[in-house]
Parts: sequence; structure tokens; C-alpha cells
Amino acid sequence: MMDTQRPLDALGKSINTNITVFLKDGKEIKGRLKAYDLHMNVALENAKLGEKEYPMLVVRGDNVLYVSL
Repeated sequence: MMDTQRPLDALGKSINTNITVFLKDGKEIKGRLKAYDLHMNVALENAKLGEKEYPMLVVRGDNVLYVSL
């Protein structure tokens, strides 16, 4: 288990690792976490959403249900 004091610390320690972002509409996006902010906006490199692949994808935090590290 990660040693964190705040929830966003876990994201900070996960920069440049593969994560899965689950959206409120039931979709999921997999990619390498490049950046995030306090609003849970996340930037993913080599992101895959369904059958589509994107070199860089930014997900607005309002759409994020949860993140799996």
C-alpha cells in the first residue's frame, strides 16, 4: 500500500505509470498519467478509450468517477 497523507498524493506518486480512469458514463480510459490537478483533470499519454487510441488525452475532472492506480 502506498504511504500517502492525502488522496491526491497517490496520484502524485503515480506520474509516468499506467492508470485506469473510470468515467461517470461507465466508460474507462487506460493510459500513462502525465499530469493532474486539484480538480481531478488528468492528462494521459498513449490513452485507450474503447477501440480508439490517442497519443495524448485530457479528461475533465467533472467526468471522473474514480481512478485505479
